[in-house]
Parts: sequence; C-alpha cells; structure tokens
Amino acid sequence: MSKVMLLTGTIMLSLFSFENAIAEESNLENSLNTKTSFYDWHYSKYEEPGFMDVKSNPLSFSIGMRDETNIRKENQSSDSSISYNLEASFGLVKYTGSGTHNHNYYKLLAEGYLPISGTFYGGLGYRYLFDNFGPGTTSTSAGTYDRASTYLYLPIGYNARQADGANIKFQYNYFISGQQTSYISQVPGYLTDLKNDQDSGYGFDISYTAPDGTWETYYRYWSIDDSDISSGVTVAGIIYGYEPKNETSEIGIRFNF
Repeated sequence: MSKVMLLTGTIMLSLFSFENAIAEESNLENSLNTKTSFYDWHYSKYEEPGFMDVKSNPLSFSIGMRDETNIRKENQSSDSSISYNLEASFGLVKYTGSGTHNHNYYKLLAEGYLPISGTFYGGLGYRYLFDNFGPGTTSTSAGTYDRASTYLYLPIGYNARQADGANIKFQYNYFISGQQTSYISQVPGYLTDLKNDQDSGYGFDISYTAPDGTWETYYRYWSIDDSDISSGVTVAGIIYGYEPKNETSEIGIRFNF
C-alpha cells in the first residue's frame, strides 16, 4: 500500500511540475519582453514647419505582433534567429494649414532584426502610410487630395535589461530612401500626380517595457529633409513640386493580449 501511495504521490508531483513548466513557458511567450500580440493607443503629430500639421483627433490605434526574444537576451552568441515587429495603425486626424479638415489615415510597419553583440542588434525596416485626405475641400475651400508615404530604413538598437526584469530599448533608424506620392489629380484642374523621392533623414524609437511584459510606453520620431523636385501636368501647363522637410512624432502606451 505504501508503495502505491508513494508512486501515486510521485506521479501527481510530476504532473504538477509539468503543468507549472507549461504555464511558465506560456507566460514567457506572451510578454512584450519576448513574443506576443499587442494593441496600443497613441497620439501622433505630423508637421511641415511653416506649412501645415496633422494631429490625432483624439487618439490613434495600433494592433500587431512581435517576437523580440532573441534581441532582448543578454547572451545571443549561440542563436541568430530573426526577431520581428509588425504593426497596423488607424487614426482619426485633423489637418490645419490652408483651413482645417478632419479625415483618417492608416499605417503599416514591418521590422526584422538580428543580434549583433550582447543586446545590440540591427535589421531592416519598412513603413507605409496612407493619408486619406481627399478628394474634398478644407474649411477655406482649398482642394484636398490623398497622400501616400513609404520609408525604407535600417533599425540599429540596444536593449538595456534592468535588474527587476524591465527593459529600456533605444533604436536609431538610419534612413535609406523614401517616396511621397501626392494624388493631386483628385483636385479639379490637375491632370497627373506628383511622386517625390526622399534620400535624407533619420528617426529613433525609445520604449520602456514593464518587468512582467504586460505593458510598455514608447516614443517614436522621424525627421525627413526636403525631397527632390518633380513635375506634373495641369490644364494650365507644367507645374513643379516637392515634399517639404517634415517631422513625425508618436507617443503611446501598448498592452499585450
């Protein structure tokens, strides 16, 4: 009898330990410090100094998934698995410039990373933003038109792991190239759109992730210089235009689920 009880107790203890191990692994993989799906609320502002700005009205929303397990580990020497971050955003915004205009936008972002040394990492990033600005008019009857923006860049960063399990992430975004498409043909009298290439700028991200990985705060910034000059056609003849120097900033809070 005692042997049966001892065997039964051993089996139950093993099952309990196995369940705990599964639970711990599940918690580890559902964390913003490792691998998880997430959503966030953020405030964004796009500005062309001296021309116009576009601000969240009131907030924008993102949903995404990521696996940053490998670039947040302190010992990366034996594992070169790719880490990634994927996001889709949507927001209601208010334009202020030649009058005012309320509209919406959406943004897609994809970044892939490889560890370099310690908790340093590098990778490749792509950002696409569609500004659903037209066709229509502002409060002062100025014509509005849709705009699309693409960035290609190299994220280079460092994760500072804290003693309590929290993480502070610093990331510099080296700008490779961008293109701005202005769909001015949506405005009466304009026959073609403008496409302007951008080749100078930079960005950075800073974030703090809580020790349990359930939430984090972040700040994201871009500064892009004047684009090249391109031509378009109107009913009156040829026009020339460029995308002015601009800045974009986001600040928000993110939660895992």
